[in-house]
Amino acid sequence: MSHDRNDRLNYALIAVEGVDGSGKSTLARGLVDALSAGDGALLARPCREMIGVFRALVERSDDESVFYQDVVPGDLRHSLYVLEGLLQFRYQGPLFEQYDAVVFDRWFHTSAVYCGSVIDDRAWYARLADVIPRPDVLFWLRVDPDLACRRLMERGDRWTRVYSEAGLREKIERLCAGYEREMRGTGAVVLDASAEPGEVLARATAVLAERGLLVPALSESQ
Repeated sequence: MSHDRNDRLNYALIAVEGVDGSGKSTLARGLVDALSAGDGALLARPCREMIGVFRALVERSDDESVFYQDVVPGDLRHSLYVLEGLLQFRYQGPLFEQYDAVVFDRWFHTSAVYCGSVIDDRAWYARLADVIPRPDVLFWLRVDPDLACRRLMERGDRWTRVYSEAGLREKIERLCAGYEREMRGTGAVVLDASAEPGEVLARATAVLAERGLLVPALSESQ
């Protein structure tokens, strides 16, 4: 999908991708704050409704070891995330239009990395996915698996309470390898996740300013 497919959007569409522990959510929140001039920016996430459904169906409050990702087949999750993505832009479009920018914490590359490929009717789902607008800027926080694991352990992430240290590292290594594969050729702006959060945010906002996606007043103040 080429950039001109976004000409129908009246707001800047920005997405941040990366494995758990890469600092992705921190950057997304920082970008929303940086874009707060004018009509402001909205923080959004893809596929939240279906994730909530899967959790309600599979997970239990008294057993943290059960993850919906380990029960619901990955190709089913991926296909339903594509459908939700279409509906999200269809029905939340009026909300998005109220802002100068919408910043997504994750994008649909996450589905490919965490769920694998759609198996049945792959070509049909690919056509549906192509209707979803592409971000004006897609940031990818590239992180070393050791650093991602250390950050998850420091914040007491649920994964660290279920997986052994070796199991967590194997999972993060696999996901990082998936991002290396999926982000190839996407045109994503690669950011070094090992840098301090402020440095990462400064680099990201500089990219937005270069592309004319920061309002002039904010660009001049930096």
